[in-house]
Amino acid sequence: MSKRSKWLIGILAVIFAGVNLYLIKQDELLVDRTSIVHDQKMAQSELVEEVMVKNGVVHTALEERVYFSEQLGMFTRFLVEEGDQVSPGTPLYEYTVSDLEEQRLVFESEIEQIDDEISAVESYITELDTIERQISSTTSSSSANAANATPTSSLDDEELLVTIELEVGIDVSDATVEQTRALVEQQIGQQEAQVERLEAERDKYERLADGLEDSPVVTVESEFTGQVARLAEDISHPLITIYTDSLASRSKLTDEEAKLVTEGMEARVASPVAESIGDGVVASNPLLPEQEPALDKKSMYPVNIDLLTATQDWFIGQHVVNEIVLEAAPNAVTMPVIGLDISKVYVLNAMGIVEPRIVEIGILDGDRQQILSGLEPGEWVTVDPEQIERTAMPYITPMTIERLTFDNLGYTEKRTNWKYVLLGVLPN
Repeated sequence: MSKRSKWLIGILAVIFAGVNLYLIKQDELLVDRTSIVHDQKMAQSELVEEVMVKNGVVHTALEERVYFSEQLGMFTRFLVEEGDQVSPGTPLYEYTVSDLEEQRLVFESEIEQIDDEISAVESYITELDTIERQISSTTSSSSANAANATPTSSLDDEELLVTIELEVGIDVSDATVEQTRALVEQQIGQQEAQVERLEAERDKYERLADGLEDSPVVTVESEFTGQVARLAEDISHPLITIYTDSLASRSKLTDEEAKLVTEGMEARVASPVAESIGDGVVASNPLLPEQEPALDKKSMYPVNIDLLTATQDWFIGQHVVNEIVLEAAPNAVTMPVIGLDISKVYVLNAMGIVEPRIVEIGILDGDRQQILSGLEPGEWVTVDPEQIERTAMPYITPMTIERLTFDNLGYTEKRTNWKYVLLGVLPN
């Protein structure tokens, strides 16, 4: 080999080595900037809630108190015992009338008042019947005059709409004809049931008035359904206390908590004894402390949660845990909580690049954070920002050996599979 050839080979070798050293250096810089992400998580779409957890105790949703006045006569005896179940018409106690004529006038006054109430309700029913006929008449006229009239159209009679709103108490301007008729018919049914209750009450007082002719002893019957909770020893107090069958969970709120809870909020009540979770709703929150306010004592505000799905395993006295839903967001975009500063997240996009984003956060539900804007379901984020070396640079994730199977070759075409095999075998 000539001397000139040796020099040429030497120069080429130096150039080759220099280029490779430069490329190696560049690769090292790239590797230094590549983020290795171990705990990436996918953003999801799910229900998130902000809840307030409070201990509670099961109680009756409503206490009914029965009183006795000595002006009526002399109390004789109880006809029920504590724990007895009662319903409308169940005899509760007896008393002896001291002045039969005065007592008869009392009963007759009650009968007269009930008759007035029945007359008022029946007049209201007559008005509702008239409205129902007007709805039917208007629908018939519209169908006869317009070929395209449909049962789903709304009423065109503005005067009739105003009448319905005033009499029924419901705005039906956006309701269909059938919906409007159904609302009126429902109101008619409720008023007819009220007439039946009033007639039963009138019959009771008529029996009491007639009974005075045979005996001065009057039997007082229950107007409620429930369980006798207490019988008083002193008739100056409520003579009988009846717990209604409906149950509620009672809790106490602090100043800060009381201002967050409003009537109608949904709730869940968990009972370890009943081994179940019942649906509930906040019945009331009057923002009145249970005791006289004092400077040296924190005020506590009682709140009742009506139990909507309680079974026979639920009873008064059980200690429960209440979850009051302060705010809920169905189908919310969520991601795992990544620390105190969650306004900035790192998205691992489909191009293999770390993409920083400023997001707006919403409800925090356990370890899930609602994202109001800046992230979509199905996108991947890193849970640990410390793993990000530099943004707008590539990222890699650990190899999952379990996924390296021949079955996974079916996810790509045969030509693509061979392409990656050759890229791995052939020199670059």
